[in-house]
Order: sequence, then C-alpha cells, then structure tokens
Amino acid sequence: MPVAQGSQTDARQAALIALGGIAAFLTLVFLITRLGALGDNGAEVPIQLGEPVFQPGNAADLAAVIAEDGPLLLPDASGGDRDIVLNHLGDSPDEGWVAFAARSLTAPRDCFVEWQPDRSLFVDNCDGAEYPADGEGLEQYGTSIDVDGNLVINLNVVESTADGDG
Repeated sequence: MPVAQGSQTDARQAALIALGGIAAFLTLVFLITRLGALGDNGAEVPIQLGEPVFQPGNAADLAAVIAEDGPLLLPDASGGDRDIVLNHLGDSPDEGWVAFAARSLTAPRDCFVEWQPDRSLFVDNCDGAEYPADGEGLEQYGTSIDVDGNLVINLNVVESTADGDG
C-alpha cells in the first residue's frame, strides 16, 4: 500500500504548510497592530535621518571667511528646510561661534535673514523683522570645536539663547 502512505505524507505536508501560513499571517497582524499602537498613544515617535552634527570645516578658516565676507548662510544639504546661519563673534577661532535658523519657525522656505553689515544685524527678507548678530530670537544650535580645530554644529540641540561658544 505505498499509494496510501504517499497520500498521507502529502496531506501532512499540506497541513504543515497551511499552519505555517496561518502562523505567519497572525504574526504579521500582531506586528502591524503593535506598531500602529505606538503612534496612537499621543507620543511623538522620533525619526532621525543622517548625522546629528554638521561640520562645516576648520574654525580658523571659517572665522577668516566670516571676517572678510560676513556671516555664512548654510543651506540644508538634505533638501529640507533647516537652513543655518553661521556667525563668528569671538576674538579667536576657538570661541564666539553662533549657529541659528535662517528663518523664523512660521516663515516660508523662500524667506531667510540677510546680513546688513552697515547696521550689524540680520533682516528677514519677507517681513522685515530684525535680529542681532547672534541671531537671538531665532532657533539656536549648539556649537563646539573638536580636537582637530573643526567647528561642529549640533543639529539636534536647539537652545533658547546663544552663549557665544556653544
């Protein structure tokens, strides 16, 4: 009766495949409902893309460029809307750095602050709002100098006021 054994093996195999499929389906449903529940509790789920810091270059070189040409507008390289103004207000390249948002939180993408060297302040090109050289009144990002003398801007740390050396 080899025919009868063959059909029993096929039936067992089919039953195991069906049970595996059901288990996979239930696992998928469980995962989807659990992940959906994470977003339903009112808490914001943090998403971090890219590096949390930006290193625009050597602090001494940047200080020289800013002394010659004025503060730098650093566009968001990721195509987002986190454009940054970088200014140097210190007497040495190791201190006095400020990095802040190039526009107010409510301003559209084509608005940004422009440096007015004769008045030593920034003026918003859309609404005419004025900001001091340290960008007070705009979102502030932490700054530091690494061991190699490079400026580091911490994009995840937003400070309420600039302290000049991050």
